[in-house]
Amino acid sequence: MIKRSLSAPTIIALAGFLAFSLSSYAQRPGTPRAKKAKAKHHQEHRKEHRQAHHKKAHAKRVAHHHYKHLPKRGVVVTSLPSGVVVVKHKGARLHAHNGVFYKPKGAASFVVVRAPLGLRVKAVPPGHKKIMLRKRQYYYHYGTFYAKAPNSDQYEVVTAPLGAEVDAIPEGYDMEEIDGVVYYTMDDVKYQEKESSNGDPVYEVVK
Repeated sequence: MIKRSLSAPTIIALAGFLAFSLSSYAQRPGTPRAKKAKAKHHQEHRKEHRQAHHKKAHAKRVAHHHYKHLPKRGVVVTSLPSGVVVVKHKGARLHAHNGVFYKPKGAASFVVVRAPLGLRVKAVPPGHKKIMLRKRQYYYHYGTFYAKAPNSDQYEVVTAPLGAEVDAIPEGYDMEEIDGVVYYTMDDVKYQEKESSNGDPVYEVVK
């Protein structure tokens, strides 16, 4: 029998044909490799969609979005909204309306200020958010935390409880980013921006 060796061009051609055949088989629908590639593609697509949605949400939403209709903390106004009530606390005279407190400034102007700690009101402002934390019920609105006053039907302005998560902060906060984490400071309280389960940002009291 005469043995013939294959020429180099023939070997190269056969190797190319074999590689093409294996690649074609691997890419056929239903093969393990094809299924894995398809699953990876869908996973990357979902990740890109979530990231795009997250960026879009942050682009449209700011920390004070719920309070856009209310004045900025620290702003000076020359007239008060209709329906304000006068509240007194430790000798100070304030005007309150919808959870916003105004302090007289000069003869004919008022400045929007924080609610003083310990101030008591008959009812929490409309649109407040209820927060249950460490078995105590809090009520949050416009940067102010309220809790039921002891032995009373009134509500008292209290210190922001650590760990409380709110959905908005009044405009007038200071904002800073540390190691990729965004923080907001309002009324000596520091909030850390986080993402809730539905993808919207929330702000947790961290200091």
